[in-house]
Amino acid sequence: MKKLLVSSIVILSSLTLASCSSLDGQYKKSSNDKKQTTKQVKTPTRSSFKNNVATLNDKTIKITGVKTIKDTQEYSQPLVVFMYKTTNKSNKIITPLTAWNNTFKITQKGKSLKKISFTDDRLDSNPDKNLAEGDSAKNSVVYELDNQKDPIKINASEGISTNSINESSSIDGTNLGSEQFSINNN
Repeated sequence: MKKLLVSSIVILSSLTLASCSSLDGQYKKSSNDKKQTTKQVKTPTRSSFKNNVATLNDKTIKITGVKTIKDTQEYSQPLVVFMYKTTNKSNKIITPLTAWNNTFKITQKGKSLKKISFTDDRLDSNPDKNLAEGDSAKNSVVYELDNQKDPIKINASEGISTNSINESSSIDGTNLGSEQFSINNN
């Protein structure tokens, strides 16, 4: 009986090995072995406002300078000038001024500062230049200060004026952060 059992196992093992070797080392694909293809998806940039640079999915705005103008014949209060460079990262046309307006709110002591029209040959002025994808332009924007002592706060948001957080908030959209600028009293 033992001999019969051992012989049966030996025969069964031989048949199993013979069926495996008939594939000649080639792998045959089954319907479950379809090759997976992955589509590379462009991941959006994480929006932020750090070190004077607002990085958003569709644009980058870098504040290149801030200065105050104290003596003007046209305005009773001193002015603050933000000089900046806008780079379009989307396939939609934008302008430097629209990019600024859709990203920043400027306040002093919690009160929004009034943007004014002020020209000076020393300031970059390209507010309405159409920027296609990859294009950049320098521009400046001028605000009338509320006073000459309190620092200026700049808040950056993504989706400003389109995704209101609430009526009492100093910003709307997604808050990307804020920075504070002291007024130079020299």
